[in-house]
Amino acid sequence: MRVRRGCMLLLGAAMAAASPALAGTGDGERAVLEAQDHRFAATVAADLDALGRILADDVTYTHSSGVVESRAEYLEALKSGKYRYRSMAPEERRVRVFSDVAVVTGACRVLVQASGRERDIRLRFTEVYLRRDGAWRMVAWQSTLIP
Repeated sequence: MRVRRGCMLLLGAAMAAASPALAGTGDGERAVLEAQDHRFAATVAADLDALGRILADDVTYTHSSGVVESRAEYLEALKSGKYRYRSMAPEERRVRVFSDVAVVTGACRVLVQASGRERDIRLRFTEVYLRRDGAWRMVAWQSTLIP
């Protein structure tokens, strides 16, 4: 009985160490959420310099419409006014960190003017960050409209 209980405790500890979902919120998760908050704020402010530091050179930005843009295309769309974000507010978020990769899933509400049309939308998203040179850089965003 004692050996079995010891094995169960050891198995539980190993699972917690291997699974960020079981490990709880730590410094890595907080840093990723701060990076996402900074990205949302920079997007609303159309701060292309800040976004240039946050978005990886090889980022893939997939809009809820299905349009896929590169870093250059997305930044140019913001610069030209094709997209004017009024607000981006997370409603729920879950972060999972795997060494130098982090996945954020959740929902957010976005007020945006896209191609001259005002939209108030709720999105379910998946966002991927990669830690490069000590900073979290976004490498992928994909969102789906919540009806």
